[in-house]
This record gives sequence, C-alpha cells and structure tokens, in this order.
Amino acid sequence: MAQIASAAGSDTMTIREAALRGEPISDTFIVNNHSHLGLYYGFAQPAPDADSLVRTMDRVGIDQSCVFSSLAITADMRSGNDMSLEAARQHPGRILAYAVPDPNLERQVRDEMQRCIDAGVRGIKFHTSLHDYPFGGPGYVPAFELADKHRLPLISHGVDSPDVLRRTARSYPNAHFIVAHAGAGRRHPELDRNYDVALEEPNVYLDTAGSVAPFGIFAQLVKHVGAGRILYGDDFPWMCPTHQIGRILLAPITDDEKKQILGGTMRRLLSTRR
Repeated sequence: MAQIASAAGSDTMTIREAALRGEPISDTFIVNNHSHLGLYYGFAQPAPDADSLVRTMDRVGIDQSCVFSSLAITADMRSGNDMSLEAARQHPGRILAYAVPDPNLERQVRDEMQRCIDAGVRGIKFHTSLHDYPFGGPGYVPAFELADKHRLPLISHGVDSPDVLRRTARSYPNAHFIVAHAGAGRRHPELDRNYDVALEEPNVYLDTAGSVAPFGIFAQLVKHVGAGRILYGDDFPWMCPTHQIGRILLAPITDDEKKQILGGTMRRLLSTRR
C-alpha cells in the first residue's frame, strides 16, 4: 500500500490517515473530472466562481479540475463555453475547460466545438436532461466525431441506455466516454448494465459524483469493475467536494486503487489529446 510522508518527514501514513487528520492530500495527483462553473437557476450556490473553486482545490489537495459552465448546459452554449475558457486562462494548469454542445442547435455544434478545441479545451460535456435531447441523437454527432478525432474525454449526464452507450463507444473508439454519476455505487452493482459496458468496452469509464450512495457500496463497485474504470468527480459547486472525495479517501480499498481513481487514470486520458 502506498504511503504519504508526514509533516515531520520521518513517519508515514496512509491516504485514509492523512484524510482523517484533515490535511490536504499532498503527494497524490488528484483530478476532479466533473465540476461546474457559474450560477445555476435551480438552487442557490454561494460561491460558484473559478477563484472559489481553486481555493477549495487547495484546501482539499486537488491538482486539477475539469470545468463546464452551468450557462452552457442550460441556456447559452457559446457564452457558457467562453466562461470556461476564460476560467482556464485565469488559472492555467489548475482549471481545464470543457466544451458543451447544445444539440438543439445542431447546425452550430460542429463549428462551436472546433472553435473551443482550437482555443484549448481538454474535453467535452453533454447534459442530455437539461438540453432535453437524447444521447444518441444526430445533434451530438459532430461532438462525437471531434472527440474521436482529437482523443478527448467526453462526459455525459445521460446515455439513453447501456446498448446506446456500447454502440457509441464502439463507433468512436478514440474518445474516452465517462458516464456521469454512475460511479457512486448502486446497491447491486452486478445488476447495473452500465457497469457491464465499462467492463467490456476499453473506452468507457464511470464518474463518482453522486449525492447518495449506501454505505459500503463504493468498495463493492471497485471490486466489481476495477479501480481503473472509475474516475473521481465532485460536481462542484452542486455538491460538497469534501464529502465527495471523502467517500474515496476513507473507502476500504488500497491506496494504489485510490490513486488510480483520484487522478492516475484521468491524467492518462487527458494526455491523449491531439
């Protein structure tokens, strides 16, 4: 099991022990693959800006956060994407901008995604429920094609069905498909068919962001699909990062598995961009 040097430099402690001491996780590379930026109309968010996100990252020990603006997933694709790009410019190396397509504006999607890729975005985000559009619909095709061409992560809130997810992942094998909120754990992981897709398809991953998960279920999920299929996400500021990361830091799994989930695998996926 990997260990962390203490402040004194002589003793060592596990990731769990460091977390229980309330210290930032300092020697494990952590990537939050799922965070939002800006106000959302549905409920109050007291600090949804980029500066607040980075302060929270420093407090917890998160190295990088992948961001997509709430404006882009609701009302204004281009302005919302510009918000994410500006946040990445203000915090280079810490905030990684993702582009959001609005599939209801099908004729604009390709040009907007290419504009954002040219500007340096590191991935693509879908929100099928807020855009009220199916994952397998034609409005998303240009985004799928560009994610495949540039070998980008593509995280989606909603994938229609396991069969649609499997078919799409096979059609675009160079894209890295991340199923949002699927990695928090289910009561019976062996019965969730999205988990089967993650087991069978080498480019499908599960994101841990989730508001509710029964005690002990996350460790069962790791055992079922393997740590390499699971990516840490906290859904900032929609959910509390300390709660979200705590479910991983304190889970009864090995430190090597925690390091994969917290950032090891996501770091590799981000490195394939071309």
